[in-house]
Formats: sequence, C-alpha cells, structure tokens
Amino acid sequence: MILCGSSLRPPGDRGVDPIVRLCAEAGFAGIGIGRGCLQFQASELLAAALRAGLSPGVMAAPLPERVLGPGKRLPRLGAEAPDERAAAIALVGRCLEMAGGVGMKVVALDFGPVTLSAPPGTVARLFARRELGEDDDDDIDDGPLSPALRERRARGRALVDACRWSLEGLLPGAERRGITLAMELGPTPWTLPSPREALELVDLFGGAAVGVAFDPAKLMAMRALRLPLSDGRVGGLRAAAALVVENDAVGVDVGYLPGLGQRDTDLTTREGLRPNVPVVVVGAADVTDQEATAAAALVRARYE
Repeated sequence: MILCGSSLRPPGDRGVDPIVRLCAEAGFAGIGIGRGCLQFQASELLAAALRAGLSPGVMAAPLPERVLGPGKRLPRLGAEAPDERAAAIALVGRCLEMAGGVGMKVVALDFGPVTLSAPPGTVARLFARRELGEDDDDDIDDGPLSPALRERRARGRALVDACRWSLEGLLPGAERRGITLAMELGPTPWTLPSPREALELVDLFGGAAVGVAFDPAKLMAMRALRLPLSDGRVGGLRAAAALVVENDAVGVDVGYLPGLGQRDTDLTTREGLRPNVPVVVVGAADVTDQEATAAAALVRARYE
C-alpha cells in the first residue's frame, strides 16, 4: 500500500482538501498523517480521506492538540523524566483512539529529540557544507561529533529504558485496537532510538506489535556522518520494518521526494521487507502535482 504523506500538502496551510485531492489524483492508496498536523486536523483529514474512498493509511504520533507557542515543544516519549513521558503517552493515546476508530493498522512513534551538552548546530553546518571529513582513516571519536557521541553513549541505557517504559504504556492500547507501533529511527546523537537501540527494543518486546519505520534517507544521513551502520544491521531493520518511509537523502532532517535526490543502491530494494508493509511517500510542501505523481509511480515500481 503506497501512501501520500501529508507533508506534501500540509493541512495547516490550506485545509485538508488539497492533500486528499493530490492523493487521489496521483494514484496513492491512502494518506500518511505526519507530525505537521494538529489532532483536529488529523481527524478532519481521516474523515475526508474515507469519504474519498481512500485508505486511512498511517499516522505519526504524538500529535499536538494545538499550535505550540514560541519556545514550546511536545513532551517526549524518550524523555528521562517520568512525568514528561506520561504526558507524551497521553497524547499518543488520543492518536491511537483516532487511528483505531477507522481501522488504521500502523502508528509511527517519534520519541523526540535528545538534549545534549554539545549542541547540534556546529555539526549540522559542517554536514551541510560537506566538511565533516571523508577520510576512512579519520577516527570519528576525534572529530566534531566526539563530544556528543561520548555523552550519548553515557546516557544510552537510561534513554533506552525511557523508550521501553513508554512502549510498555502504549502497547496494551495499540494491541487492543490491532495497531502496530513503528519506531522512527534517530540517525544522529541528538535523536533516538538509534538503529541498534531500535532493534534492541524490538527484541525486548519480541512477539508484540512493535516494529521500526525503515527510512533509507535517515540511514544515508548516518553514513554521511560516518556513524556505524553494518549491512547486518540494515538487514535487521528491514526484517523489523512495520512501515517504510520513502524519500531520498538531502540532510539529517528532511528528505527529497523519491526520484529527486540521491539514494545508495543497497537501500533501494524491497528485499528483506515483510509482505504488504505500508510505504509512505514524504517530502516538502512545494513539490508539484506532476512530481508527486512521478514519485508515486516510482515507489509502486519499487515495492509492488
């Protein structure tokens, strides 16, 4: 099932009709509701999609109830503070109710950013300028990422425990509604879970409705940052994928529409994925209708 990400026509800009129309005209089967939506917009979008005969698709969570004020952020599922995790679980719980009410089968979980003493700005600028260094002989622990990596490793166990705690709180409600939770991957020290941590959590909840969102562009970002990512780990992520996020590499945060960017060839294959895994196409809001239609056709050829 190939889905149209709401990021291509954010409802906050023009309401829900443009994304529903794009989805239908470009040949997508349904809509992937992304983090740019508020809860009421997600509800309106689901209702409009169903009226148009589209699949309910998938949903990212947590979604905010209202526009966040300056300097505000959503509570994080991966927060080390229990009260913040509890607030995030409550928000996701409302998303699960919405998703279950229309028969949605997958909800993607964003565990939120990790605040480190070393800020990400310097590394992001070096990344954008391709100045992080590409010499295989360079030790990543001696480069610009080293302070963040050291702190992230030291806090890794506590952060994984926080993710586990949130999953334990969400799984009963998800499984009761027939929903699988797909963990979004964190490709930098300032995000979580890393691919290794995500696979650790999948193993920990073996047999439960927990998987990962396989995102080739994020894996490309990890490779560009020269973070460890073995072929075996990529294969493990494929096997654990409950959702595929289709976009091409551009940076550490946002991907190009499929076909408009670059992708390592080993990340452009269906091999190793479960049958019928949903695929959501994401990108920027300024893509044309023609580009979205071409992306839908490209992704159908890859996965169907």
